[in-house]
Amino acid sequence: MPATTSSPNGALLLLRQLPRIAGTLTFVLFVLILGQVLGAVLLPLAAGRLVAALTGVEAAIFAGLALLAASLVLDVVLDPIRSMVTARLGTAVDAATAQRTIEGALRPRGIAHLDDPKVADAIEQARAIGVGSFPPREAVAALAGLIPLRLSGIAAAVLLGWAGAWWMPLVLGAAWMLTGHWQELEIRRSVSAHSGEVAQLRQAAYLRDLAITPAAAKEVRLFGLHSWLVAGFTRSWWAGMTELRRTSINKGKHSAAILLLLIGHAAVIGPLAFWAAAGELSPERLAVALQAMLGLFALGFAGDLQWTLHTASAAIPAARTVGALTDDIPAPALPRLVEGLPRQEIRFERVSFRYPGDTRPVLDELDLVLPAGSSLAIVGDNGAGKSTIAKLLAGLYRPDGGRILIDGHDLAEYDLTDWRRRLAVVFQDFVRYPLPVRDNIGFGAVETPVREAELITAARLGGFLGIEAELPKGWDTPLSGEFAEGADLSGGQWQRLALSRALYAVRHGAGVLVLDEPTAQLDVRAEHDLYARFLEITQDITTILVSHRFATVRLADRIAVLRDGRVSEYGTHAELLAADGRYARMFRVQSAPFAAAEGNGHA
Repeated sequence: MPATTSSPNGALLLLRQLPRIAGTLTFVLFVLILGQVLGAVLLPLAAGRLVAALTGVEAAIFAGLALLAASLVLDVVLDPIRSMVTARLGTAVDAATAQRTIEGALRPRGIAHLDDPKVADAIEQARAIGVGSFPPREAVAALAGLIPLRLSGIAAAVLLGWAGAWWMPLVLGAAWMLTGHWQELEIRRSVSAHSGEVAQLRQAAYLRDLAITPAAAKEVRLFGLHSWLVAGFTRSWWAGMTELRRTSINKGKHSAAILLLLIGHAAVIGPLAFWAAAGELSPERLAVALQAMLGLFALGFAGDLQWTLHTASAAIPAARTVGALTDDIPAPALPRLVEGLPRQEIRFERVSFRYPGDTRPVLDELDLVLPAGSSLAIVGDNGAGKSTIAKLLAGLYRPDGGRILIDGHDLAEYDLTDWRRRLAVVFQDFVRYPLPVRDNIGFGAVETPVREAELITAARLGGFLGIEAELPKGWDTPLSGEFAEGADLSGGQWQRLALSRALYAVRHGAGVLVLDEPTAQLDVRAEHDLYARFLEITQDITTILVSHRFATVRLADRIAVLRDGRVSEYGTHAELLAADGRYARMFRVQSAPFAAAEGNGHA
């Protein structure tokens, strides 16, 4: 996990990273910025020359026009080039930030870090999502505007010292820089609030997503939530922005800044006017000094440029935090071979576990044995820890206590990547990839090319074969209505597809099949078909079946009943019925409606 020390300023971190992300583009942008600054310097000099010409120095008009033309050419020619380079560099920064975030989030082989609120916040901020957020590329654009502005301010200070007096840029420049620093601090506080401390903006972002994403579209319209969403979003957004403004505006400092700038300008304008009236300052130098004095504003607050820079660059340190995540499960120095495992058994030995942030353990010194090549069904109430067993077996979490043994050796002695190749899992909340059918099933063995014959076999066993023929492009149909020639599947069709994906993994060497509620969304016919194929599916495979449906559970070789984080009953279906314990009571409750229907002649 990353250290919890504070991250450096996002803008400074972005400046340091730009040469590493795209060195050539950064150098080109730097050269273009220097050209822009040169144009800004030439403008007051051109004004001075033209004033000199108008007051009788005729030769000065040509020099003045030449300087003015050079300034305009630099601005007209370089500006579109600078915009193009800035856009390309911004795209490179977006890509580098996203890649760093993805690599960091995927580096831990477990998933416990995703339950850490600090890590979750950093990932969200690195993704630059939320109301009013800017992607990192906007920080590059702001930086490309802010750097020449600051350099132009320095150049104006030099010109003011040359045309007026050496102390003038020190006085007026200090006033601008001090007031700018005050406002800079306010911006940083606002950005911090905007990044996660203002609950109203988070609520507004959530309500916005409800209104525009397909997942909630049906219920939003069914329940008539249109007005409620609009009103809720508006209320939360304005409340959040009001809080930000309250955070960012210090009325005392604001008044002091205005007074300080008035004093600074008076301290410069007074002597310039006195010297010009006394004939001690030429019209040319007076014009240059006045132009330079106005140009010193570039050393102060830059408004939207600074706000955008700090808001958009906030993703940079967040991405660095995520990118610094370390593996939470240490790899063994000499990992054991996993090929052909398990040959004897999988054993949970006094395993205890609680999810991060929870106070109650899900598993409490659990003992459970699954002989290799057999099938085990796990039943119990919601929250009993059935799905947790699958996550621990896959190494997604580490037990807080006890051991998981594979053929007598701790799971920690095996390389997790290799061990996971031995697993084929259908989680209850399996992912519905909006990709072609071929890829959705082929992900079961992503490291091997998808072969049509194996695809068909896995789809047949999973009950999906034949569904693809009804789709617009068959196996190559994207499974999302948002794509051209794409298609949406029903819940039951998706579950068949997920099962086919797991069985495709079995066809490519997985020896342990874990099915978490595999029939939850299947209709009666599909469920019956799965029962008929169960023995074929699980033949010679070590299988764990988590289900609430006892028609499926009774097909397993052994059944374990979980209660209070432990196994309360263990045996075959017939043995557990004969014991007349909790399993028998649950079985009778679930079977009663069907028995009543048969008795009434409605079977």
